[in-house]
Amino acid sequence: MMHDKTIIAQITYPGKSAVGILRISGSQAKIIAKEVLGKIPLPRFATYSKFLDEYSNVLDKGISLWFPAPCSLTGEDVLELQGHGSPLVMDLLIKRILSINNTRLAKPGEFSERAFLNGKIDLIQSEAIDDLINSETESSVRASLHSLEGDFSFFIKELMNIIIEFRINLESTIDFSEEEITIDLENIINTNFKKLHLKFLKIKNTAKEGILLKEGKKIVIAGLPNSGKSSLLNVLSCKNRAIVSDIPGTTRDLLYAYININNISCELIDTAGLRNTDNKVENIGIMRAWEVIKTADHILFVIDKTIKKSEQEKICHEFIKNLSDSNIKVTFILNKNDLLQEKFGMKKMAGLSFISISARTGEGIDTLRQHIIKLEKDNTKEGVFIARRRHLHQIDLAYNELLLAEKNWLSFKNVEFLAESLSIINKLLGEITGHFSSQELLKRIFSNFCIGK
Repeated sequence: MMHDKTIIAQITYPGKSAVGILRISGSQAKIIAKEVLGKIPLPRFATYSKFLDEYSNVLDKGISLWFPAPCSLTGEDVLELQGHGSPLVMDLLIKRILSINNTRLAKPGEFSERAFLNGKIDLIQSEAIDDLINSETESSVRASLHSLEGDFSFFIKELMNIIIEFRINLESTIDFSEEEITIDLENIINTNFKKLHLKFLKIKNTAKEGILLKEGKKIVIAGLPNSGKSSLLNVLSCKNRAIVSDIPGTTRDLLYAYININNISCELIDTAGLRNTDNKVENIGIMRAWEVIKTADHILFVIDKTIKKSEQEKICHEFIKNLSDSNIKVTFILNKNDLLQEKFGMKKMAGLSFISISARTGEGIDTLRQHIIKLEKDNTKEGVFIARRRHLHQIDLAYNELLLAEKNWLSFKNVEFLAESLSIINKLLGEITGHFSSQELLKRIFSNFCIGK
């Protein structure tokens, strides 16, 4: 796809630096090369060049790189100029290039957008570039690279190919009468439904892991009032984020802190103390606490260790009973251990983890950190790709359509309806890779990119 305007942007960070790089993409790149460099450099060779103004005066000297279409980042003619990183030099070069007809400054993400529109990368890979730039942990960097290399796209395309083959089998039964075909249609449909269920569940689980890498693990701190939840938030985040007092019900709303524990990004959420109360405001906080507890990846349930052991056991059992999703990891934090002069550390009982700490003195916190690291490392899988909420939303829509199609097939045995549902599923999945995409979707995605990408 050719564009009327050739675009230019500085792709290195603005400000003084040793090197500043400009990228130019579009049909005018050849003319720009001739006017600024005096010639078109050899393709894909680093050429030492003079950068000239309109009067052939030297503005700077540096390296020029020429990538003729279609073998370039964007699929268009691309010229890169690597000069000295003086902001003034960069500005002079940009003004010089903008003086050439049909040339303008690039919009955020426009180089990646042109690469997508010209078929160099798909939409998932485009988003992976932005995710890679914004990665804050080694795990998210690796997952972003997997997406950039096409791992996520392969999963989606594989799923779409199964649906296409399924549709081909169905269309053949629509076009020919029952006497002309000998295939076991019922068996083919049941086999494909089973295959699609397995594929969808696998990709949904992997995408969820990718979202966790992008957004961080959600660790909720819960417990009864005055157990030390806010103190634990403060000591883990190394900030006085939460107000700490002896008055029950001090924390009435959710408090957030973002931490990085040994390359694991975590979102810590402090919650209101769980108890029965007549205070309307506190009750709202408790309701919010339960809502966020049920969406957590890991719960740190804090218990005051100075209370009777029988009471501690009762609190543990009641919380586990009230927790609807048994798959959520729960670690029981026995706080205020410094008041008992007992051993700090971790022990397991009945399959549950208990860690004795003192949020006041900080003792036992390193054991808790190591426990979080171990849990997350045990869950880390090779080949996980980065994923966005948009991707999971589309996968959920497609899977729900599959469930509806299966239900309708069992009720009506209508091949035409089933073929139409498969077409809708394919379109929903195609919006993930950009096979089917609207201008509004593209605008929303690429507008969040860096200029120069």
